[in-house]
This record gives sequence, structure tokens and C-alpha cells, in this order.
Amino acid sequence: MKQKPGIRVPTPTATPKKLFVRNTKRCGELIEIAFLHKAADMGFAVTKPYGDSEAYDFIVDAGNRLWRVQVKSGSSMVGQAYNVVAHHHRIGKKTKISYTPEQIDILAAYVVPLKVWYIIPVRAFTPHIALFLFPHLPGHNGKYEQFREAWHLLACLRGGELKEGIVTVPGCAYCPASGKVCPGCVWK
Repeated sequence: MKQKPGIRVPTPTATPKKLFVRNTKRCGELIEIAFLHKAADMGFAVTKPYGDSEAYDFIVDAGNRLWRVQVKSGSSMVGQAYNVVAHHHRIGKKTKISYTPEQIDILAAYVVPLKVWYIIPVRAFTPHIALFLFPHLPGHNGKYEQFREAWHLLACLRGGELKEGIVTVPGCAYCPASGKVCPGCVWK
């Protein structure tokens, strides 16, 4: 009997293949892709600088302002909190250095197991090198809980009108007529 031409499907082997193990660099790259998708989906223009020499991972264009954003993630807990590192190292040194307002504007911290973002202005956490986040405890009054899913901070109206198409919920609360200030403006 003749065999028909086509694609041959290999038969399964008795020993399963090794699972693909992600290292911290690859995990960081995946979180950066998640940030890029989320921000672009809300209408922001997002640019990735060439190379790894800058302290920030992305430049986010809101139309009225360019934001330097560093993306970090955490998946482990310290006590009752998820731990996200908020530091970098000098080339060739092991010293942990906090980010400064001269280096970045926003830290976008992602809690991996819960798929939750924190959009934190640099002045809200510097000079700390570790952030403790509580997205799993409803009603917890942690220091950074006001920044949970605070994408509207990137759409702050204080610098003028936004680029058309940017949608964040809730919107920025800044209003020159009423004098209202969004929470992010306090930290700028």
C-alpha cells in the first residue's frame, strides 16, 4: 500500500521533553512586553530606547508630556506583602542604588501572580530600594495602594491636552478651574 504525501506527525516519545525554564532576564522581557501592550492599548505612544544603558525601559508619550518609565515585577512574598525591587546597580558594582527623579519619572511595578500593575511616581518611593505591595488584601492601606492600576497618572492634564485616543479609567482629576489635583501631581 502506498503512503499518501503529507506532513508526518512524530509519534510521542516515552520521556517527556524538559520544560522551558525562564530566567530573570527573560521574565523581565516578558513583563516589558506586557507593559508595552497595556499602555499602547490605552492609546499611549510607547517607545523603547536602543540598548540597556538608560535607567528607564520605555518613553511613554501622552501628547502633553514624555514619561521615562522603568518596568519592574515581583512574584515572591515577604511576610504578607509582594516584594518588588526598585533599584539598579552601577556597572561592575554590587551596590544597590535607588532610582532618582533625574533618571526616571514612573516605576511601573507588576505583581505577576495577580496580574496587577502599580504606576508609581519616582518621588513616591525614592530613596527606598524595595516596595512592599498588598494587592491580595482588599482594603489594605499600604503605602503604594493609591497607585494600584493608576494609569491615569500617565494621562495627567497638568501639562496640557492629551494625545487623541488616550483612555484611562479613572481619568486624571486635575482641573485648573476647580483647583483639584490628581494624586500623581502631589508626587511630581
